[in-house]
Formats: sequence, structure tokens, C-alpha cells
Amino acid sequence: MVINFFARRQTAAPDRLPLEQIRERLYAALLDCKDMGAQRVIYRINVAATPSELWLLRSDLYQCIARVHNQAEAARRTNNLLDAFDGWVPSNQLTPIPESVSESQT
Repeated sequence: MVINFFARRQTAAPDRLPLEQIRERLYAALLDCKDMGAQRVIYRINVAATPSELWLLRSDLYQCIARVHNQAEAARRTNNLLDAFDGWVPSNQLTPIPESVSESQT
């Protein structure tokens, strides 16, 4: 009997988004961010092997969006990604970033 320990890591449960769909959601959040920092984040999205690795890119994604827009927009876009990680990341980590920064402060 051969046990494939890697099969679980590669296969999404029926209620989880597949890795490629999570990538697409991150790309969409960065769509209007064209600077070198955004290009680095896109590269890291491309090479991420697991949803957990994509989850760890949230702060980089936030920074890129905030540079182009503002912190409130960055928080909104980053928070819109939370549901993509349901089932991949422990639910106690799926906490939204406060959007309380007003546009006049940025």
C-alpha cells in the first residue's frame, strides 16, 4: 500500500477555492498597480506553491495598493480576499484590516 502524503496538500476540498483561483483574486486586487513593488508581488504570487504562501503575501499586497491609492482602499481590497482563504487558513486568522483611515489622512 502506497500513501501519497502530498495529495492532500495539492487538492482543494470541495468548499475551498483552488490555488489558481486564489491567485486570480490577488492579481485582480493589484490590477491598477504597475510599479516595481507590484511586479515583485506578482512574481511572488506566481511562484507561491500553496494557499498559505499566498496568504503571507497579504501585507505586501496591501502596501502596493496603499502606495497607488490610500490605506482605506488597500484595506478594502485586502479584506475582499478573506473569503478566498476559507478552509485554507485557520478561521481565527481571517480577520479584516480596519478600514477606519479616512482618505483625508492619506
